[in-house]
Amino acid sequence: MPKVLKSLTNTEIAAAKPQKTEYMLRDGDGLALLIKPSGRKIWYFEYTPPALKKRTKISIGPYPVVTLAMARDFRLQYRRLLVQGIDPQAHLEQVAEEQRLQNECTLEKVAEQWLKEKKRTSDLSEDHAKDVWRSLEMHVFPSLGNTPVTEIRPKMLKEHLTPLEEQGILETLRRVISRLNEIFRFAISEELIEFNPADNLVARFKKPKKQNMPALHPSELGRLMLALQNASIRKETRCLIEWELLTWVRPGEAVSARWCDIDMKKRNGAYPIPL
Repeated sequence: MPKVLKSLTNTEIAAAKPQKTEYMLRDGDGLALLIKPSGRKIWYFEYTPPALKKRTKISIGPYPVVTLAMARDFRLQYRRLLVQGIDPQAHLEQVAEEQRLQNECTLEKVAEQWLKEKKRTSDLSEDHAKDVWRSLEMHVFPSLGNTPVTEIRPKMLKEHLTPLEEQGILETLRRVISRLNEIFRFAISEELIEFNPADNLVARFKKPKKQNMPALHPSELGRLMLALQNASIRKETRCLIEWELLTWVRPGEAVSARWCDIDMKKRNGAYPIPL
């Protein structure tokens, strides 16, 4: 007649003393407590994987951090997996990998990858990149930065960005939404998500009102030129503004100008230089 295995008790576990060699106290159905010569007590679940014949074991954790009741709960979870043909060890590794990927795929982490790729593939200047990142740090990351991109939904974005609309900074809101769209499209291309939660988000907010550009009186040009010389801006920006003042062309025309459009000797052409 087979020997009936007696279940462990808390009293028996607490009273178990270390010996010269490690030994096991078994609770049945694969649950065992390893007693080490050092006195440490560690729970294990012993089982035979579905695809293998060789018996193996999983460490559950140390006693008394993991109590007898908790260890039995783990045993129940693992036995349920085995009934479904799932190896508990493989399942734990899969869960750990999913958690690792989730931690690496927060909105802030993905935004960092997106900006790095944008700088590599476009002529985005370092100063502009810093401005983009600063706007995300101010208006997005404080509450959404640590959220996995897989968990972000349109309603969540709408609720988060509504305060910007209420403050009346609609142009800032528009730029933030534009950057979020780029980030989520990047996430889709990396197969991190399947849809863009920021798609059509801009339609849920008020549009910025178009305003006429403020004019500068000719008498103030001297002050403008002096301010330009002392301004903490890039040399290219300063030269572009001075170029516009000399030629009276529009900003778009100024930035697209080519040397072939200019004749410095005749001082004429598409961009005549005043004497």
